Amino acid sequence: MFTWRSMDRAPQDGRWIIAISRHEPDRRAVIRWDPKRFGDARPWHVSSCDHSYPTDAFTDWMPFPDCPCEAARPEAERA
Repeated sequence: MFTWRSMDRAPQDGRWIIAISRHEPDRRAVIRWDPKRFGDARPWHVSSCDHSYPTDAFTDWMPFPDCPCEAARPEAERA
């Protein structure tokens, strides 16, 4: 089980993560770091649209859990 982590430790390598804001409970998104896409002012980009957020928009993040179909496959078949 994954736990929420501080955004200062969020990956900035382009992988998708789940993010929330403790200050605004309705702000939650699947985002990734991509400062080159629209400039450095809003480097967190949402997966479902072209919307982006500034670096301080979210407070916590977590990685995606493993896909259930992957977890059900034997280890030897996953490679």
